[in-house]
Amino acid sequence: MKIKNILSALFLGIFLLAGLDTFAQKKTKSVEPLYWKNPLEFVYSELNSPKRMKMPKVVLDDADGDGVTDQFDREPNTPAGAPVNSNGVSKDTDGDGVPDFKDKQLVTPSECQPVDVNGVGKCPEPPCCKLIPPPAPPTCNMGNIPSVSFAKGSAKLSKDAESILASTADRLKNNPVCKVFITGYAEASKASQQLSWDRVNAIITYLSEQQGIAADRLINKYGQTEGDANVIDLSATGENTGEPNTVPAPHPNLSTKK
Repeated sequence: MKIKNILSALFLGIFLLAGLDTFAQKKTKSVEPLYWKNPLEFVYSELNSPKRMKMPKVVLDDADGDGVTDQFDREPNTPAGAPVNSNGVSKDTDGDGVPDFKDKQLVTPSECQPVDVNGVGKCPEPPCCKLIPPPAPPTCNMGNIPSVSFAKGSAKLSKDAESILASTADRLKNNPVCKVFITGYAEASKASQQLSWDRVNAIITYLSEQQGIAADRLINKYGQTEGDANVIDLSATGENTGEPNTVPAPHPNLSTKK
């Protein structure tokens, strides 16, 4: 019995020594207390970078693709590409009632509204700055011009002829768009043709050299058939006829200076 008690005591002592040793080992390997740890750290870690659980993919419907989900979109049918505000409504920068994607005048001043269907306003012209219509292009208003008579067989201007031509020159200066046809008449003979040219050329020379009328405004029309050979007719025109003002003498060897 004593031996049995002794063995029991011995085993108890060994057990206690083993327990103390194990406790000592555990104490050296124990972790720090967890009272400073965030109890939600594991949850946050999983939300940021899931390792032990799989998060379902969030799907938010956006029927018109404007970047505002349907549950917050106040204009669910915005046309593709149209700029919208935070509520999914098409932007209207100038507030004229026409959305920017349709507005051809993006910033219409308030005084120019209401606008048309394209968002273009109609600004009233300021009273001080109304456009003055451009003046009408000048026209030729010379009316009839007296004819010039020559003595028979002569190409020399008389005093009366010079007086008529001086008056005609003044009217030409007041009507800068006018040109003058100087029409002489002739018979079929060479001498008559040359005399007609001499008379017309005498008038052109007087108007250009004595009265300062540009020669390109004086058109030589010598040698016409239906008219008095001793009379030179003058007629004004405002049209650009394209006819040459300088015509070579038909028979210069028959020219007369009388």
